[in-house]
Amino acid sequence: MKNVAVVGAAGFVGTQVARAVAASGRYNLISVLRNDPAIALLAKADIVVYAANPARRFQAEKDPMQDFEETVEKTAGFLALSHAKRFVLVSTLSCRTQLNTSYGRNRRACELIALQAGSLVIRLGPMYGGDRIDDTLHKIISGGPVFVAAQTRYAYVDVSWVGKKIVELLDEPGGIREIGARNAISLGELRDYFSSKSTFSGIDDTQIPEGAADGPDARDIFRFAEEERRKGICK
Repeated sequence: MKNVAVVGAAGFVGTQVARAVAASGRYNLISVLRNDPAIALLAKADIVVYAANPARRFQAEKDPMQDFEETVEKTAGFLALSHAKRFVLVSTLSCRTQLNTSYGRNRRACELIALQAGSLVIRLGPMYGGDRIDDTLHKIISGGPVFVAAQTRYAYVDVSWVGKKIVELLDEPGGIREIGARNAISLGELRDYFSSKSTFSGIDDTQIPEGAADGPDARDIFRFAEEERRKGICK
């Protein structure tokens, strides 16, 4: 079996990719965490999945140079350490929808570096699940302020589905793939469903993947959110 190194295996997406690799029966998992000996671990890999880029959009705008160092420079560094092995970059739809921001531009730069080497780039949109509670969904359920427009539409998917889908694509040819739900819901719909008192301000941050007809139903998020509220996570 091929060895798959998941860089960022303790992160929100990386955790799910690592679990899916381990459960696949097709690959052996090599977890690569922040303080691990990356050179030695990557040397054992046949495929490298880079899932270590931070998703902190506000922080990227506050300090774009630090964000550049954490994303572009580290992506280039791990690509070089991979020594022409199969490289899969976990990216974001913001590379298409938010090129007017430092967050979008820096991550697009990561994509261009990876694509030049013939890598596979997998773009993700908004997700739910895992252990994340500090996000737009939980703010709406608890009635907190949301800093994008209510008409924003997201093709929400469970992050566990994302991890499995990425593993399904590991042997796909290089290029860009966008994955997510086959449809989308607006944040206003979520607000109305939960009779939330959330206020909305900011841009229309709609993020819908292209070519994702085989994705799950975005409305599955309502069932997940109901369970979160039942458990009291959002109170």
